[in-house]
Amino acid sequence: MLQTRPLLVPAPKKKPKAKKRLIFVILPIALFALIYFVIFNRPKKMAPILKETPPLEITSKSFAVQAGEILPFVLNRAGVPAKVADSTIIALRDFGFNFRLMRPGDSLILLYRNDTLFQLHYWRSYDTIYSVAIESFPYRVALITREVQLLPALIKGEIKTSLYQALIDLGEKPGLIASYTEIFDWEIDFFSETQEGDSFMILVEKRYADSVFLGYAPIIAARYKGLVGDFSAFRFTDPEGITDYYNPEGLSMRKTFLKSPLRFSRISSFFGRRFHPIRRIPARHQGIDYAAPKGTPVSCVADGRVISAGWSGGYGRLISIGHRDGYETRYGHLSGFARGIKAGMPVTQGQIIGYVGSTGLSTGPHLHYEVRKYGSPVNPLRLNPPRAGAIKLAHLPLFKALRDSLNPYLSGKSPQPGPVP
Repeated sequence: MLQTRPLLVPAPKKKPKAKKRLIFVILPIALFALIYFVIFNRPKKMAPILKETPPLEITSKSFAVQAGEILPFVLNRAGVPAKVADSTIIALRDFGFNFRLMRPGDSLILLYRNDTLFQLHYWRSYDTIYSVAIESFPYRVALITREVQLLPALIKGEIKTSLYQALIDLGEKPGLIASYTEIFDWEIDFFSETQEGDSFMILVEKRYADSVFLGYAPIIAARYKGLVGDFSAFRFTDPEGITDYYNPEGLSMRKTFLKSPLRFSRISSFFGRRFHPIRRIPARHQGIDYAAPKGTPVSCVADGRVISAGWSGGYGRLISIGHRDGYETRYGHLSGFARGIKAGMPVTQGQIIGYVGSTGLSTGPHLHYEVRKYGSPVNPLRLNPPRAGAIKLAHLPLFKALRDSLNPYLSGKSPQPGPVP
């Protein structure tokens, strides 16, 4: 009999409900943790470091033009690179800059931005500046000008020691002193003939720009009153364009001879008999001696022509000059001659012809000055040469009107200058 085994039917499996629930709980948590880790725990990027912009710093260097220098020399001395210097010169030339007008005392100013050269200025004067911008090519040039105002001023005072010191004590500049003495050069020796208590008046316009004093315009009128005399001068331009200084009668202040070949020098020996300091005997002194430092410029007193220039015994280095009407002037004991001074050369009044020295028979630096007429010695201090000229009769009414309008100021009336700009 066949034996049959009971058919074993596997029991149905139970659904893992608990595990499913667990998965559904863990999975979101794991996902959240992953997201959190990725987003919040990733390496943080460093914020970019911003470099601080250095502050803008403008600096400058100044260089004064020296005697005999040309612009390339000045630029080289200032340390300007050769290429920049060449381009600067080309730009100035194309702009119309006149290189021949360069003068000692002009200024070259280099402007730097954070140590980098970016501009050059050439100062011809406070109110005339050439600006060269070198950041573009070709370089750009501009002319900077400032408005100049003229303010009238009456400068007056009395001499205590010298005219020079009196004007300096009033706060004036040497340029005004030179202009004033030039007007009266034919009338007054401002060292030997001025006395304590003498008075002076100068009517002049002062030049200002941006409240900066620039200098003086030409003197309008001037007066000197003292033991040597009472002199007035007026600047007048006639309808023909001729400008000069004239006395109240309309005669030129200029004469054919200057009063002295030196300015502000002391007369150490006068014309006439004296005891010779070297020969130790009485002797006739045929000129006058001016004590002055070695190297002081000596001016020719009148137009003429050089007769001789060289060594002449006791005179040392001597220049002799012939003039009209038989006059001759001699300048002795010179340390040297000015350039171009030699026999036959024409010279003009006021021209520098030599320099004070102590050559020949001399005890110290001084100028020996002689005047001769047709060979005979003449006392230079008593020489009264003719004036250069006079205002034409047709123009005299205009001059008299100007003179009469200015006379009150030379009597002490002050002009109204107005405020300094």
